Amino acid sequence: MADISPVGGISSLSSLGAFSTSLAQSLVEDYARNELPSESTSRILDAFLNHLPLDSSAVVAEDIISKKDSLKELADHYVSSLLIPLRAGSGKTPKAISTRSGMGLEDVDDIAAEITPQRRDQTKVKADCLARDGNCCLITGAYDIKVALRTFSAAERKNITTVATEAAHIMPFSLAAFGEHDRQSKAIIWEGIYHMFPGIQNYSPDDINDPRNVLTLYPMLHAEFGKFTMCLEPTATPNRYHIKKYDNFPSFYEHGLPSDGFVTFTAHDGRYPLPDPKLLSVHAAIGAVLHASGMTENIERILSDFNELRCLAPNGSTEIGMMMLIAF
Repeated sequence: MADISPVGGISSLSSLGAFSTSLAQSLVEDYARNELPSESTSRILDAFLNHLPLDSSAVVAEDIISKKDSLKELADHYVSSLLIPLRAGSGKTPKAISTRSGMGLEDVDDIAAEITPQRRDQTKVKADCLARDGNCCLITGAYDIKVALRTFSAAERKNITTVATEAAHIMPFSLAAFGEHDRQSKAIIWEGIYHMFPGIQNYSPDDINDPRNVLTLYPMLHAEFGKFTMCLEPTATPNRYHIKKYDNFPSFYEHGLPSDGFVTFTAHDGRYPLPDPKLLSVHAAIGAVLHASGMTENIERILSDFNELRCLAPNGSTEIGMMMLIAF
């Protein structure tokens, strides 16, 4: 009789996953042997396959195996529906014109019908998160200057490190800002996120301003967090994170960071939940892929070109999809 015990089942699933990953890796390596020097397909797919959490890596392996005859299109889809939109932050985002070959477009249509555009409510979001975070930057611990001016005397402020702070979204606000003309494009992006990260399928644009998706940060750290030069990697200890810095993180900003490289979040107001480790894990995973794939500079150039060309268009809607795809 076959072994159907839980241990045997888990072992079989683990072996199947390892086989799929190995097969997918071989397919990427085979593609790389005949890849044009100007292409980045194999580097992109290799980064997704080897620098994501196990459940997401398994999704990538299945995609590679099922799309083995259209790997460039798959890599294009990953870039246009994941890397570019998540890196674009609060700015305008090029349309996600590339769909995953064989994607169930009914899923995209369902998402498009359900998603609702959100308004940027920074005043309320910041006030709620400041209350939760004890009026401090979550990473440096420095006190918000505006609150300090209202709360402490000049003599008391001499003993307090103060900074300006901002409400920093983990999943960019731009994912929830859209009109009817780009609803379908945003639905493709959300489908790509749900497909790659099944653990956050309960999140939607409706949750973009939820405190679980927002950090109180010093503006310079907010900017670097959005550019993925810095990420917060969840640890085994709840609400404790490793501050991952990449080579392009400005050394000047390191002075205010914890010396041990870790930070622990504490809720000072129980009405507002702490940042969700699942969302921070997604941010950290995308950061790892961006750097491992070598796509950071390409995407910076794509976004810069997009913003410049958009300014030239009368309605601000210049289509640069072909430029985006040609770039890699």
